[in-house]
Amino acid sequence: MQYHIQTAPVWDAYKSDGCPLCALYAAKEKRLVKSYLNENVMDEHFRMFSNSLGFCPEHIRMLYAGENKLGLALQLETRAAYLYKEVLKQAPSDKKSAKRTADALKKHCGCVICAELDEFLPRYYMTIAQMYDNEPEFPKLFAEANHCVKHATELFAAAEHAKKSVDRYLADLHRSLSRDLKRTERELRIFCDCFDHLSSDKPDATTIPRAVELLITKNIK
Repeated sequence: MQYHIQTAPVWDAYKSDGCPLCALYAAKEKRLVKSYLNENVMDEHFRMFSNSLGFCPEHIRMLYAGENKLGLALQLETRAAYLYKEVLKQAPSDKKSAKRTADALKKHCGCVICAELDEFLPRYYMTIAQMYDNEPEFPKLFAEANHCVKHATELFAAAEHAKKSVDRYLADLHRSLSRDLKRTERELRIFCDCFDHLSSDKPDATTIPRAVELLITKNIK
């Protein structure tokens, strides 16, 4: 069959630790940050996109932590020039025009990297469901994986793409998420009990990071 995207990254992600979708996201995010400090700096198409949307606080921190300060400065320079022109178009003089100015500027307060990432993962949800239905060895990896709640939710929504294997797909996804939530609840209870004045146990420092990986994201900066 023809998958929606290349499957090799999916296999690699499901053979790694933690949520496979978080791993795919982190790898793509790393490539995008690198590209916006290197080849995309002088690309007219990407510069127009970044000038219009800018970068969110998280990704500007990642860009600033990179090695190409000149590349970042060039992008910020043209971003400032772009916004300057937009601001000149708006000269609010009352509440109504101030609202129009705010609405106009909000359209340019986003993140070019987040925008690309938002288009990236939905293709993988479909492909993972297709792989479950068509790759004999994949269901076992899928059932054993530790999907975070956010990405498990999206995989539930993509169930239709598992076609004839949809029942097993849903059962495996539900079972694995229930398993991980129960384990996390138990680990957090043990962690909290360590702070009881009658307890001599020491809290496991990895408990909260593991819980965050499941409940929110693996990609903690």
